[in-house]
Amino acid sequence: MRRVPDAFLLNMAEVTATLIGLFLVGVFFYVETGFRRWDRSRDVFEKYLRSGTRITLIVLSIALGMSLSLVVMDPAWTRILFVVLSLVLIAANVDSALHVRGVRRATGSIALVINEVVTTAMTLALLLLPWILGGLSPTRRDFAWSILLAFAAGLLSIGAIVMSAFDVARPTDADEAGEGESPG
Repeated sequence: MRRVPDAFLLNMAEVTATLIGLFLVGVFFYVETGFRRWDRSRDVFEKYLRSGTRITLIVLSIALGMSLSLVVMDPAWTRILFVVLSLVLIAANVDSALHVRGVRRATGSIALVINEVVTTAMTLALLLLPWILGGLSPTRRDFAWSILLAFAAGLLSIGAIVMSAFDVARPTDADEAGEGESPG
């Protein structure tokens, strides 16, 4: 495998930081406007959206934090950071998996359920790969795979949230039935 230069890691950090900022703006916009249509299922979807937002930010933090730490920190501190972020990611993944169960019924969308399965597999790979490739002393090259997988998982999660927003925005049967009725 080729050498992993500082320029690559810093570019990954820049792109990831930009993506995190755009994601936060999108989530705040969605929270402000998207929940107005929900009645009974709001509680289920809101809990999952909170959980999904948390895990997306954590997985993107791995891409950002590891990219920066590999440039400026000693390898031992980078490994410690990776272990801490991994533990946080595992806890967030369990929480997210518990909340996804009711989302399909609440939204009618399978995008979030499929995303949960795919990104859980990616999470497992990104957590184990550095230790499989590098043993107890993973190198930059070993961590580069985790950075790429974390970025891809974050990007997929954002895509799934966007696609579910389109599913939620579709008119329901009740909405369509009420269009032709006159008020009152």
